[in-house]
Amino acid sequence: MAVLGGRAHINGITFATSTHVVRGKLKNGVVTLQVRKLPESRLLEAMDRVPFVRGISKLAKLNWNLLLFVVLLLAIPWGWVFPANHADTIISAWSVFAVYGVVLIALRFLLKRLWQFHGAEHKAFNVYTGGGQLLPGPVQAADRVSSRCGTNLVVIMLPINFLLSYVLNQFPLLIFLVTISVGYEVFNWSSRRNRLKVVFRIAAIIQKYIVTKEPNESQIQVAITALSKAIELDQDRAVQ
Repeated sequence: MAVLGGRAHINGITFATSTHVVRGKLKNGVVTLQVRKLPESRLLEAMDRVPFVRGISKLAKLNWNLLLFVVLLLAIPWGWVFPANHADTIISAWSVFAVYGVVLIALRFLLKRLWQFHGAEHKAFNVYTGGGQLLPGPVQAADRVSSRCGTNLVVIMLPINFLLSYVLNQFPLLIFLVTISVGYEVFNWSSRRNRLKVVFRIAAIIQKYIVTKEPNESQIQVAITALSKAIELDQDRAVQ
């Protein structure tokens, strides 16, 4: 596919191809586009062809700033900055999941506009991957749940991260990179072979009831405009 994926923002939607990032914004009812060409990187192109490495390069293309922020955050030796106290309580896995659950539910109500744009992103992307026309009617009628949403990957990555933390607990950056690498390969394998259905069911429930909401007409138009531009840019590149 020409478009690798997308992500939602409070005021718009971004879609990325292998060469460009297109961000659509909605302000005062008007849709505007910001187009940014990705810097050519032979390293990232080479990484795309290597199993257990391509997950990192794909994330870098979709959201380089987020990847860099997380890498820098995890590279900081927090154990030196805040020495551990032996009296600290050991948090169980169930406690961690409970905290995540509470945070997600809280964000469900606090970030309504973001989840609406997320829903619009999914609807447009589902029409695109299904070979349909990017028109308001078909996009509005499309499903908010996407099999390519990062939520599916996160559900796969959480248990991997949890298991690795017991082995590599002193190396959080390594845990993060290995989790992405392994999680991406498991995600690709399960998508192609229709395996791990329970994972996709869990992710679908999270998408439907927590991280997406029904978008309005303006938000649908943002998704259509941004995705159409991303497809156009990729077609222009192919012609050249």
